[in-house]
Amino acid sequence: MAHCPVEDRMAIEDLIVAYAAAVDSMSDLDGICAIFTGDAEFDLSGIGMTKVVGHAAIRSFYEAVFAANSHHAHYLSNFAVSGYDGDSAVVRCYVQGMAQAKDGGSLTVHGRYHFAVVRTAAGWKATRYHMDFLMPLPAVLADARGEP
Repeated sequence: MAHCPVEDRMAIEDLIVAYAAAVDSMSDLDGICAIFTGDAEFDLSGIGMTKVVGHAAIRSFYEAVFAANSHHAHYLSNFAVSGYDGDSAVVRCYVQGMAQAKDGGSLTVHGRYHFAVVRTAAGWKATRYHMDFLMPLPAVLADARGEP
């Protein structure tokens, strides 16, 4: 792996922080889509959700999330660039994500975000996103996956 200059590392971290901030806004669909390339793969199949591709599908996913929830909070740490070649990178960070549903339910997950990113004329953009989990999934998500 080539050395990732600090300027690129900070710009990539800023991209991921901007993603979390847009999600936590509970309304910034344009901000969420701006994180991703137009053909990005957004994959939460690890929690039983359908993998989607592209801005329209990502926007639709978050429209449903925002309709069902009243609050979100995502805390990010332990950023690491695991691949870098000058114009693309692979990065992961730890996330603690919390949601308060409009029906009164709540959810907390502990996991890692994984992003593949590319340098574009508009700055770094994500081409692929997925998440894995470090702690057992809450019952509501285990049910979505069909786990006992």
